[in-house]
Amino acid sequence: MLFQHVGDPVTHLLGQDATPEQRTQLRADLGLDRSVPLQFARFVGNAVQGDFGLSLRQGRKVSTLIAERLPATLELAITAAVLALGIGVPMGVIAALRRGSIVSQILMTVSLLGVSLPTFLIGILLILVFSVGLHWLPSFGRGEVLRIGGWTSGWFTVSGWQHLVLPSITLAVFQLALIMRLVRTEMLEVLRSDYIRFARARA
Repeated sequence: MLFQHVGDPVTHLLGQDATPEQRTQLRADLGLDRSVPLQFARFVGNAVQGDFGLSLRQGRKVSTLIAERLPATLELAITAAVLALGIGVPMGVIAALRRGSIVSQILMTVSLLGVSLPTFLIGILLILVFSVGLHWLPSFGRGEVLRIGGWTSGWFTVSGWQHLVLPSITLAVFQLALIMRLVRTEMLEVLRSDYIRFARARA
């Protein structure tokens, strides 16, 4: 039933000119001639051993595809995390120290928007403004990368950073908002503690 909606992967891999024998053989090799529970059990068993099977769309090993995309994924995740920590912590401290001020209210409004807006919507808005409207940054791709052994990185090229800015900000906004609110709450709790009051009383 699934293949009736998404298409037969055997036809996609072999093409229209394949013989019935070739189709039957490939279907058996991929385990598609078995029931769904058996296919799932086979996949789980192979995945435990590090074999994630064959991509039915590209006809290549899934582990190879993951290895190719892992550097870009880690690069994006690390950049977003550093950005969230580097901005979220200072913003949380400022919001706590200037509690009740206009600056604190603006920061809390920004954090509320960051938590409330879906990540995909933030990404779309950034693309509309900085890619479509201002033409400052690219909307897709990875840019020029530098190969270091078996690892590829865009951290060492201008083009790589240009392609990394928008997705990093998109991922960092939600984390940044949470970190800022957490730091603000902890800072306010510390500022209300007895030893801080005693220190202020003694000037």
